[in-house]
Amino acid sequence: GGPPSAADGARQVREVWAWNFEEEFAAFMLAAAQPTLGGSGAVLALDTEFPGFLIDSRKSQAPAACYQALRQNVDSLWPIQVGVAVASSDGALRGVWSFNLRFDTAVDHHSISSVAFLRQAGIDFARHRAEGIHASELGRRLAGSALIGPFEHSPYWLTFSGLYDFGYLLKILTSGRPLPMEPAAFNNIVSMYCPNRCDLRELLPKGSLESLGKRHGVKRSGLPHTAGSDALLTLELFFRFLQLQASANSRSSVKTWSLEEWTGWERNRSWSSPYGWDDNWIAHRWPFTAAWQYHAAAAAASAASLSAALSQPRNPTHSGSFFPL
Repeated sequence: GGPPSAADGARQVREVWAWNFEEEFAAFMLAAAQPTLGGSGAVLALDTEFPGFLIDSRKSQAPAACYQALRQNVDSLWPIQVGVAVASSDGALRGVWSFNLRFDTAVDHHSISSVAFLRQAGIDFARHRAEGIHASELGRRLAGSALIGPFEHSPYWLTFSGLYDFGYLLKILTSGRPLPMEPAAFNNIVSMYCPNRCDLRELLPKGSLESLGKRHGVKRSGLPHTAGSDALLTLELFFRFLQLQASANSRSSVKTWSLEEWTGWERNRSWSSPYGWDDNWIAHRWPFTAAWQYHAAAAAASAASLSAALSQPRNPTHSGSFFPL
């Protein structure tokens, strides 16, 4: 246990299964819940691997249609891996974890082509069936931690085109409750759980995660399309972006800006109403501006929405055996 340092291989993805879950979750919490110098929360890059799309909205740019596809996909499917890479606000890597969830292709809904793709990428489905962590247990432990909610040292959640990542995170945090029918309620609930968020796609709008990493000289550790490796690449690419911005500002005599200054500016903004869906948002993009968002007003106003969402019956479409129906 214990958070790794760069000297002992912090870039190595720590694979977590049911049999080492207690030890690794404790190490993860030690790394993730520790405030950085100056009192700000840690930066957590999140990535999930999930078994495809039962409803594909990628050809549609209509926000309402995209959200309804997201809702139906997340309600019908379960994630396979949850990857989290953890760093302090200055970019010092604290560790990378891949939580391998229980998933049985014989009973859990999936896209055949997506499972074939993930198997080729290195995901061992037989092992997930036999050794995987119950998603309900991971969700219960996360929901009861200081990582979830508007606390003083709430972490900064980083994703790359992370709409589905937050959808699946919300699902496991609520033991499989259906997502809200309306996108505004979804936004509000995610804002309660993860008040500080940033999507790297908003900062780097062109190119895949893989191509952007190569373009900016960020070397991948681990296999593409696995959650821990993708989370780490997202994290290191983000801090590389900050370095490039600071360097460009320095050359142009503009004051160099740090993560703390950037997040402080965003957290102090006054939002008169919760975010809706941006008209320019396209499928599978998180529809917020290119910076951290702190939805204080939305978080304070959303208790009723959260209570209503959690009072809905559990999803009857899941065919797995370890979630109550």
